[in-house]
Amino acid sequence: MRLDYLRYFHHLAKIGNYTKAAKELYIAQPTLSIAIKRMEKELDMQLFVRGEGNSRVELTPEGAVFEEYVEQMLNSFDIGLRVVREMQGEKNSELKIGTIYAMQGRFWSQAMQSFSESQSNPPEISIEQAYSPELISRLRGGSLDAVFATRIDGSEDLNHILVWSQPLVLGVHRENPLSKKKSISVEELCKYEILTYAITSPANHSLEENLPIENMSLKREYDDEITLSAMVSSDKNKMALFCYSFLVNAFEDVVCIPIKDLPIDFHKVYLISRRETHSKVVDDFISFMGAYRFPNSLELGQIK
Repeated sequence: MRLDYLRYFHHLAKIGNYTKAAKELYIAQPTLSIAIKRMEKELDMQLFVRGEGNSRVELTPEGAVFEEYVEQMLNSFDIGLRVVREMQGEKNSELKIGTIYAMQGRFWSQAMQSFSESQSNPPEISIEQAYSPELISRLRGGSLDAVFATRIDGSEDLNHILVWSQPLVLGVHRENPLSKKKSISVEELCKYEILTYAITSPANHSLEENLPIENMSLKREYDDEITLSAMVSSDKNKMALFCYSFLVNAFEDVVCIPIKDLPIDFHKVYLISRRETHSKVVDDFISFMGAYRFPNSLELGQIK
């Protein structure tokens, strides 16, 4: 029996939905259906029955028993594969890390260097940058070992360790009268038209959770703080709400004003990994970086 079929069966047993399971396995739904049918033919037993609704499936009693042993077998196989790979020597190890752009400040770079120095045989580390949804997609697909990203909907099956947070600030042009303020209230923000993240942005959840969106005049069209800062820098009458990071410092004409009555950890960033047996170097990386809590810029008084 093919190993990939056993993994398909195990995942479908957990998800209970052909369409969703196929999507998460990065295969076509007919491919998944054919694999299950071939397994049932080879075993001469039915593994699934249709549940309530057309899209849900449930394990048969025989399928439920088989799933217990398949899970044990896959775990043992993954552990054995990890041990054998480690026997080849850590000098051959590779670490593929993804990160959002805002994460790569001084403290993150120092932590990455400290991790490498903590290893007797430092791994080859490759780093990819992207927005959170794309990073998590690559993580699911196996092209990345771990990512620094925000939590997105539908990622409950992944491990999340909180490592950093960003405060929300109001960015204004230095010639704007508001630039003299040390802070500004949410109530006062309601008086102005303000640029901010698009509804599709991972930051949108934090905005809707913490701000009276319905009472504000927000232009929700932008992907990131770089674009928002550029808009403010080019027009002294514009202002924008965005999560502060070191990237904003490139815009000398933009002044960032802290917002009263909002949590300092307005937008959270996590170290995210798959729930599976990892190689030793990936386990070491997750343990090392998971112990860090990178400082928030507002705590450090670094917001300009």
